[in-house]
Amino acid sequence: MPTHLIDRLEDLKDRIARMTAQVQQCVEQSVQSFLSADANLAHQVCELDKQIDKEEVEIEKGAIDLLALYQPAAGDLRLIATIIKANSDFERIADCAVNIAQRVLPLVRGQYQPSSNLRHMANSVLLMLRETIKTFNLTDEASARQVLRGDDRVDALYDQIVQEMLNRLGSPAPDAGIELSNVMIAKNLERIADHCTNIAEDVIYVHTGRIIRHLHAV
Repeated sequence: MPTHLIDRLEDLKDRIARMTAQVQQCVEQSVQSFLSADANLAHQVCELDKQIDKEEVEIEKGAIDLLALYQPAAGDLRLIATIIKANSDFERIADCAVNIAQRVLPLVRGQYQPSSNLRHMANSVLLMLRETIKTFNLTDEASARQVLRGDDRVDALYDQIVQEMLNRLGSPAPDAGIELSNVMIAKNLERIADHCTNIAEDVIYVHTGRIIRHLHAV
């Protein structure tokens, strides 16, 4: 492998590692913003997302430049292709965090108390994201499979939250605005978990060369 390719690939990996730290911060702040109905934190999430958007574009450009200049093969090609895909998934995770934060403002005006299932779901997604970032940065197949298992738990919690909303809407004097916010927050948490799954699948591809998308038995 050319020395220049090694150096530039390491630079690219360092850059996306820094971006993943920003994404984790973005999601953690968005979760805290709705758990505590904190409008200031919600605004910080939106500002941080702007930085992540810029970084995502630069990482993609850098990866494409490596493909064009060095025409890497085998493992290096899989790694660069995975960086491009994961870069997009991480940026979309930050977008989901913004969607959550944008739901906070109407909640601030009322007496908002997230359900225990929504709190549990948020904590599960945060754990899943942290495991995903570790998985991606270390290219760890065992951790990647742990992430895939976590997605089933998040999906089950989402289904429970939707059912809770439907039950409460049938009760006297429901607050439809809060119920809708709960479900939209839960939906974006579920999407974050889906993006984590995508990244974990790509890590397994880098490690093994196997594409496991759409396969239920992993």
